[in-house]
Amino acid sequence: MLKWGLRILGVFVLLNVLGAIGAYVMIDRSVFEMFGGRTPVIALQPSDETPERYVLANVRVLEPDSEQFSEPMDVVIENGVIADMGPDMVERAAAPVMEGEGRYLMPGLTDSHVHLWNSQNDLALYLAYGVTQVREMHGQPHHLEWRDQITQGELLGPDLFVVAAQIATYDFAEGLWQSLTSKRNVARTPEAADQMVRDLAASGYDAVKASSYLSHSGYEAVSAASADVGIPLVGHVPVAARLDDLWASNQREVAHVEELIKGLDRDFGGYGVSTSGEYLDYVMEHRDAVAQSMIDNEIVLASTLALVSSFAQQKVDTEGALETAPVNLVNPGVAEGRAMGWLPDVNIYSVPQQYRNEGWRDRYQTYWTTYAQAQQLMFEAVLAAGVPMVAGTDANVPLMAPGYSMHQELEALVYAGMTPAEALESATGTPGRFMDWNTGRVLPGFRANLVLLNANPLEDIRNISSIEAVVMHGEVLSRDELDALLDAVVAANDSARNTPLDPAWGQASGL
Repeated sequence: MLKWGLRILGVFVLLNVLGAIGAYVMIDRSVFEMFGGRTPVIALQPSDETPERYVLANVRVLEPDSEQFSEPMDVVIENGVIADMGPDMVERAAAPVMEGEGRYLMPGLTDSHVHLWNSQNDLALYLAYGVTQVREMHGQPHHLEWRDQITQGELLGPDLFVVAAQIATYDFAEGLWQSLTSKRNVARTPEAADQMVRDLAASGYDAVKASSYLSHSGYEAVSAASADVGIPLVGHVPVAARLDDLWASNQREVAHVEELIKGLDRDFGGYGVSTSGEYLDYVMEHRDAVAQSMIDNEIVLASTLALVSSFAQQKVDTEGALETAPVNLVNPGVAEGRAMGWLPDVNIYSVPQQYRNEGWRDRYQTYWTTYAQAQQLMFEAVLAAGVPMVAGTDANVPLMAPGYSMHQELEALVYAGMTPAEALESATGTPGRFMDWNTGRVLPGFRANLVLLNANPLEDIRNISSIEAVVMHGEVLSRDELDALLDAVVAANDSARNTPLDPAWGQASGL
């Protein structure tokens, strides 16, 4: 009997182990697909057609303060770097000439808050819209590989600054689920958080990220460890923390303007529909002090204004919101999946059916309109105080399409109160300095990551869409080549769709 009992126990254990392995494989495969892994990858090989040394002739250059474009001049590019510039360089350079015909040359744009997930095709979208640098905010090992391949000239795409996936605190069961499905870095104790920072730094990540779900003691441990190993701490302000904890931390960047109003909301005690007016008064009363604390503690602020401004409509009218969103650019695994879903049945911001009781639409509209108004009030204060800001879009969350969303964000920044020059600076010079890249300026010694425009964006920020060519590591990508990249991404997306696109939804094509 004992022998049979042991055999039965062994079979039971074996079946459970096999079941657990099978469940893990199924979950991992589903997550891989939901984050864009099933879509065919287009060709992203750099070309060798651009000469190593050439002259961009007769171009108007955005000056270092982003306030004006120069008179037409020549820019010499050699081995992916700006070698020289000035008038009458063509004869002295003794190199092939690419005529700029008086167009407008500026640094390539940086999107300081993106999520590439598993969608390598997004690299092409960023280039097609003039984005030559991105900061990946949910970094995984494959993003480190892409970063290095791009740097080495083996993969065509924007330069990557890879922030490790957010460090969060959960209990055992929730932590296991989050690590499997969201690929977050789960640390249940301060000691684990400390070690995690050290491990991520050793793995080659460019920064570590605080989660909204990081415990207070974990936040303190991450802050101390990041200072100790010399890796930047960026991201959210944990729900368990207050703004005073942010000022006391080693955190060097806050990932959204909305993080500051969330902090004020916690201090306020949590606003609701009935107290929305009082909350806005509270923001008005405290916003200048918050802005000054950002200055005093030398903390950079990412924007994501366009995203937050879309919440009110996405909550109550997803179909209407999709009418202005370029859904065809978004990896269908992302758009259709439940992890970051865009479409009506899976949209992560849409109010669930169980909460759509009497008067729900007005309640949610009021709450999220107040949220956007609070963001605007805070933005005005940090702008007036001179807080350094970097333009970020949170690309790939609804309704922010990679590349395209940067143009939306620049328009949102100007609408919110920035001058076009300030908006351009937030997407060029400021992120170049913060990420310690030699980008963001058209000057000798800087990387030749550039955008050539047909119209002046300082006169109208919407002219940022008038892209004639993009220069990436010195390689010139013409408008025809950029459109070919866009077409290839859209075709790959179409081949992987489970849900056909509604004709009423927005679609983007060549600029």
